Amino acid sequence: MNPETALVLMPHGSRNLEWIEPFEKLARTLNAELGAVYLAYMEINPPTLMEVARAIMATPIRRYRLLPMFFAKGSHFFVDIPKQMEQVRAAFPELEGELLDPVGLHPLFTDLVRQVAGENH
Repeated sequence: MNPETALVLMPHGSRNLEWIEPFEKLARTLNAELGAVYLAYMEINPPTLMEVARAIMATPIRRYRLLPMFFAKGSHFFVDIPKQMEQVRAAFPELEGELLDPVGLHPLFTDLVRQVAGENH
């Protein structure tokens, strides 16, 4: 990953704290391997995208790529995430954000599901 760009993973959020743990573990692992990996929940849980943006602004990084941890594009992708990114842009105009397709739409995701399903059959 480009050291001048942060990666922001965005899962939905949940009141169930056990649901949160795999995302936090993923973010910690990727951060240790890639550096500048953040976790921002779509709703319910902190940190929010705005809180993550503040943390990024405390570093020399001025660009982030937001990866929705969703299977597909829905209302959160088309409406809610762009609204949050616009709020970040208004607060920090020098911080450039890029919205990536949801992780579930990546071709490698299908390969991963196939592999996991094969291991469990």
